[in-house]
Amino acid sequence: MKRFEYDILFFEVKRRGDYDEMRRILNGHGAKGWEVITAEAGDYGYTTFLKREIAAPSVGSSE
Repeated sequence: MKRFEYDILFFEVKRRGDYDEMRRILNGHGAKGWEVITAEAGDYGYTTFLKREIAAPSVGSSE
């Protein structure tokens, strides 16, 4: 069975350059295996929800 872990990131967006910073951070997370599953716009910015698959426990593990 696949297992996942989740993370939540908030990005305050006040000017156009803030999107470049948001993109840089999300690309960094993507390089580590994270995938954005949804993003919600709010009054002060964006909340993003990410997930990545957790490696299966090795054979003989107690999990």
